[in-house]
Formats: sequence, C-alpha cells, structure tokens
Amino acid sequence: MKNKNIFIPILIVLFCYACGSQVKTVNPDKNSLKNYKSFAFLPNANLNTNPEQQDVSKVVVETVNANMERAGYTLDSENPDLLVLISSKKLVEPTAQQNPELQKDYAAYPYTDGVGRVNPAYGNYYYGGYGNFGRITGYDTDSYEYEAGAVIIDLVDRKTKETVWKGTTKKNLVDQADLEAQEEMVNLVFSELPAFQKDSE
Repeated sequence: MKNKNIFIPILIVLFCYACGSQVKTVNPDKNSLKNYKSFAFLPNANLNTNPEQQDVSKVVVETVNANMERAGYTLDSENPDLLVLISSKKLVEPTAQQNPELQKDYAAYPYTDGVGRVNPAYGNYYYGGYGNFGRITGYDTDSYEYEAGAVIIDLVDRKTKETVWKGTTKKNLVDQADLEAQEEMVNLVFSELPAFQKDSE
C-alpha cells in the first residue's frame, strides 16, 4: 500500500510537467502589465496559412480576444495600450516574399506597400493604425525553437513598440483540425498571463 501512495505524487508531477511543456511564455524584463487597460490586434496574414481553414484563424483570434477581455483589458481599435500580434512559425519569412497573391488580399506583418484588406478572421478587433506601425523591437529574434505550425502571441506596447509578454504553443496549432483543441491550447497559453497567475494565488 505504501508503494502505491509513493507513485501518486510522482504521477501528478509528471502530468503537470506534460501539460506545462505544451506552451512557453516570456515576460521580457519582468514587464508589469498592470498599467495597460486596452488592446487591439495587429492583423497578420501568416496567421492563416491555409485559405481553406478560415475557422483556424477565427477560433484563435476569438479565443485570444476572450482571454484578453477576461484578463480585464478593453478592446479599443483606435487608441489601444497593447497590441496583440499572432503569428505562426510556418511562415518565417515576410508573406510578401513567399506568396505575392496573399499579400494583395490580406495584411501581413511586417507591413509593406500594397496591403489590401485585413484577414476577415479579425472582424473589428484590429488596430486602425496598423499600416503605419512599423517594426516591433525584437520581433522574430527568439532564441528558442518551435515546432512547425506553432502559434506565437505577442503583446506589444503600442507606444514603445516593444514586446512586453509573449506566449507560444510548442506544438503545431495551425494544422490542428480539432477546433476545441485549438481553443484549449490558446487558453493554456493565457493561463500563464500574469493577470491569471495572480488570480490563482
């Protein structure tokens, strides 16, 4: 009986480790997110790597939006404090170089001339001034590796253009056919957001 009792805590630790290893979050310079009140999205074409999977983009955007609001941030497409940039490691190079036709139809970050419309998955959630936003400090310079199709969520200070928090899925989310699994993975990323960490203390 004693041996069985020893294995239970070990199994719990292994289970928690397995869950935790599915996502990674970074808070550069221990940035405090308490001073930010509002947010909007920076539209990005490489969120949707398969035009036939519009729901993939939509469920990710809507789940991120729901988590931001649940964390206490208010959507403000005109003058947001934070900008949310969702990207995928499936397209590392700027979209314009890999698929000129996609560049004509959807916004892609970094933004270039010729941007047409925003991916409909963003609805009215995106920042109106995205076209002139420019480069984000430290964008695409991560030192750790992702599995192809991993989704990266950057929270960016609109004024300083610096990433203040980053959450990633370590596994392929872009090609995940199960929409509920996509939603759960995004929720798991946001469970590491300081606002939710505080709630759990």
